Amino acid sequence: MSYVARWEQLKKDFEKASGLNRPKQTKDTIVGTIQKASGITPVLKEVDAAIAKKQRTPLAQALNKFFAVRGPYVTFLQNEMKQYLDDLEMATAFKDLMVGLGKIDVDAAAELKKFQEAKSPGKVAIEFLQIEGDVKGTVAAAKKDLAPFAAIEKKHKILAKADAAVKDAEKYTKAAAKTEYKNAREALVSFKANSKKCAEDVAKIISAENDANFKKAAQKFHDAMKAFSVVQRVDGQIKKLQEAEAAAVAGA
Repeated sequence: MSYVARWEQLKKDFEKASGLNRPKQTKDTIVGTIQKASGITPVLKEVDAAIAKKQRTPLAQALNKFFAVRGPYVTFLQNEMKQYLDDLEMATAFKDLMVGLGKIDVDAAAELKKFQEAKSPGKVAIEFLQIEGDVKGTVAAAKKDLAPFAAIEKKHKILAKADAAVKDAEKYTKAAAKTEYKNAREALVSFKANSKKCAEDVAKIISAENDANFKKAAQKFHDAMKAFSVVQRVDGQIKKLQEAEAAAVAGA
């Protein structure tokens, strides 16, 4: 079954179990409130296409996109579920929908590992790390949070402070998909350093401005970027890459 088909089945299962239409986010526009697409279907089409062609890098890139859209949608589902916590059937329907989305993530990542092993026989496959989708999701959230402060954003170019870290994450995705240990490791090390620099630059901007609401929005962005510079899963991946790189050299 394709991943798009799995997603469609998850939606049908939710609607059957809950008696509700699948929850859809909304957004306010100049013409009123409208429903907002989750973005999951088009991304899963990319996942299916990459798998059909056995393409490692496009699959890794599609998985990062999936993570970036899945995260906000799952957060939305969690908030929606709160009104049904006393209803076991409803709460279970929401939980199954979220778990199903997570399973898609895990299974598609396993497909990527198989492609790595098939195209690089004898080499240790690199476990998928969704850092690109994570940092791009962080920037997207910050863009939304900082939208009411366009003048301050224009003056300081706050979002651009994360550009170097985003590029590092993109380099990592490509290198990891191709089982290039050294390039992947160096990209992650650079990602940590540039995430730290971004956080430091944003902290200076926060100190220089007086608007309390702006400070709150910018602080959220700062904290997320600072976390990337010390997050354990990145450190753990760097260690694994170092070990795989050393083993590859020893076996050469």
